Amino acid sequence: MYNFIGHKFKPGFDTLVEVLSHYPEVNPAWLLLGKGEMLNKPASAPTQHKPAEHKEGHRYGGQNAPAVVTLDMTGQEGIMLVPTPAQAGYQLAREKPEVLQEMDLELLALPQFSGKSHRAFEVEGSSMEPTLWTSDIVVARCVDDWRMLKPRHVYVVVTEDTLMIRRIARPIQPQDQEVELLSDNSYFSPHQIPRETIWEIWEVRGILTTRVPANREEVFERVAGLLEVMARDSSDVRGRLLDMMDRIGSRSGESMRLR
Repeated sequence: MYNFIGHKFKPGFDTLVEVLSHYPEVNPAWLLLGKGEMLNKPASAPTQHKPAEHKEGHRYGGQNAPAVVTLDMTGQEGIMLVPTPAQAGYQLAREKPEVLQEMDLELLALPQFSGKSHRAFEVEGSSMEPTLWTSDIVVARCVDDWRMLKPRHVYVVVTEDTLMIRRIARPIQPQDQEVELLSDNSYFSPHQIPRETIWEIWEVRGILTTRVPANREEVFERVAGLLEVMARDSSDVRGRLLDMMDRIGSRSGESMRLR
């Protein structure tokens, strides 16, 4: 190695092959020709996109299954992360699945959510506060049969016009013409949307957030301490007021006697 570094002589073919066999992450083009990056990109980076198979028996409310399923290099389904800027493109992928491949969305690996088709969507807006906040990430599972929706549970509703995260009032039946969506923020009124405009429904099963909840026990202890201080102070104030009234009363009695 000292002779190689000192340019006294160049490594032979067998030496180069041995280096590459021991260090597969080294880029052969870089080692032999000095071109490109020194290290290869991780093997897990590329992803594959293929159209999803739709179940004809469940298509009474729309094309319920996701338009595209994303696979990693091992052939396993990954959790596609759909950030806010990419949500318009995600809706377009219903008609043009190749759009998702061009978007090159990030894949998440969460063992608790393996199995059925999952997606991760970024929250935008205040309609679901205080349950969900802007920039939170919800991990959701595709719902095949809308008759099995859980009443007032949180769902990601993908329509032909928008992508919303709301509570659905009740399961959707084949005869229903409209679907009622509810917000957790009291400033937003419930509203109805035509069932025929819904493309996909995803059941929210997890939340990724940077907001750490407060310690409720500590809050309760602080409130109890404040109430105790207030009770003690009020008792002290009451005692002082009674004492002042007694003094005023005694002075009034003395003035009456003097008269």
